[in-house]
Amino acid sequence: FFKNYQMSKKNLFLIFFISLFLIGVKFYDKLQNDIFYLTNPIKTFYFNIRENIANSIEMHFNQAKTISKLKKENLELNKYLLKYRYLKDDYESLKRECNISFNTSYDLKLAKAIAYEKFNDFSSMWLEFKDFNKSKIYGLIKDGFAAGIVINRNSKPLALLNSNKKCAYAVEIGKDKASGIANGTDNGLMIINFIPMYKNIKVGDEVVTSGLDKIFFYGVKVGKVLKIEKRGGYKIAIIKPYVNLSHPRFFWVISPNF
Repeated sequence: FFKNYQMSKKNLFLIFFISLFLIGVKFYDKLQNDIFYLTNPIKTFYFNIRENIANSIEMHFNQAKTISKLKKENLELNKYLLKYRYLKDDYESLKRECNISFNTSYDLKLAKAIAYEKFNDFSSMWLEFKDFNKSKIYGLIKDGFAAGIVINRNSKPLALLNSNKKCAYAVEIGKDKASGIANGTDNGLMIINFIPMYKNIKVGDEVVTSGLDKIFFYGVKVGKVLKIEKRGGYKIAIIKPYVNLSHPRFFWVISPNF
């Protein structure tokens, strides 16, 4: 009987400790949940404060960098503006001395890209700019480089970028000023057709707009020559355009006033 009593006592103690353990676990889970719910707003507040401070610091440094960059660009623009004024005065004086009169007036308009004309075709896109004249063909500039042309399509301005096969404008190549017509291709390059055979051009020559088509004014940089071939009675040149058209948001549109 004594042995049975001892075993029962041990079993009671074991059951008691197991019960305490289970109650403790349950109480701990509840306590942990209560602590989580109590401290979670504090943690959220802390992380929000830390993130706001980090964002504010980052914005401060980014603004400081942007301001510094804009100041430098402003100084450069003022320098070019001053040079332009002197050159313009000399140019007008030269025209008067030589009794030359011709219209070289161009207007620059800021154009906003609206959407690509067709799905999965990144070579043409709709633009929006003021005073669009559907009877004109406009030159397109991005980041100071020739980017394509603008034509009328359903009484709306449609940009044919350098990668469009229907994009074409007059150019000059290298020091020999070889003339030709630059056409777009679908591989990111451009091809210049109708280069006279007697013109001396070479790989690495720079290509600029000639202005003879009254689309661009003279001297807008287009790209560099990668390859030269002979076809029929002419030479052709494959060129790599300078302009980056991966993010086309805004352009300058050249509007000839003649």
